[in-house]
Amino acid sequence: MAFAIVAHSSTETNTALASAWRASECYGILSPREALGFLGHGDVALARLDVRRSLDAVEPGLSDLVELERRGVRVLNRPEALLAGHDKLLTARLLESGCVPTPRTVFVGDDWGELASLLPLVIKPRFGSWGADVFRVDDEAELRRLERELAGRPWLVRGGAIAQELIPSIGFDLRVLVARGEVVGAVRRRTSDGEWRTNVSCGARRIVETIEPRAARLALEAVEMTCLDLAVADIMPLPGEGFCVLEVNAAPDFGLDYNTDENVFDLVIEWLRFAAAAGSVFRALDAA
Repeated sequence: MAFAIVAHSSTETNTALASAWRASECYGILSPREALGFLGHGDVALARLDVRRSLDAVEPGLSDLVELERRGVRVLNRPEALLAGHDKLLTARLLESGCVPTPRTVFVGDDWGELASLLPLVIKPRFGSWGADVFRVDDEAELRRLERELAGRPWLVRGGAIAQELIPSIGFDLRVLVARGEVVGAVRRRTSDGEWRTNVSCGARRIVETIEPRAARLALEAVEMTCLDLAVADIMPLPGEGFCVLEVNAAPDFGLDYNTDENVFDLVIEWLRFAAAAGSVFRALDAA
């Protein structure tokens, strides 16, 4: 049984995951088209396609993943699941259907005036990441100004945007790593001074987190709704008690600081090996 990471970039996370699989069985990191030339029936592919840097769609290769499955390759993070994790509107609808607490989310259409009832809110690309082009809007004047500013923005024209109710930040959120239905690590992302976004790319610091059971259960429920085999759930603690799932990330970068007791990459590969042999525990999308 050969194994490969199917991705367009050799990130530190992708390289570490490939190294954690036995070298004699691993092709390393292959593009989707390369994977078609190397992998065959009974082999395993961990799909790690991300969103485009242009923030308007998933990276190319979803159709190649479908073809790999047709040839009998065991694809982890199947194409339907990747789309469910990367399309933030679809993610929100899936979370809502599973009664997973998440911010109220609407598609940004032609009439921005309809968004006023949601204020204060956050507007972001439908296919977004890294905190790029994510805007906090507190009043109608800011909403009108942002509508003018984003008019004609390529990602807005091609992929669209969503608006979500603003969940008050307490200065950090939790990023919980889930592999094959098991929580294998977590960090707390603390915002930098003067910043409300918790993305590391926006200056947030990652701090090792011992995840409490309620947040762990919520992360598992969120990832299960997308059917992803490897993902993170971003969870915001609410003032007082409770948690809210902000989003699910289908191609997360993570490091050894996610679990200081065990090597997190070894843990992930251990659970994914089990998934490859036994079949994914997440198959809800098959029946959809």
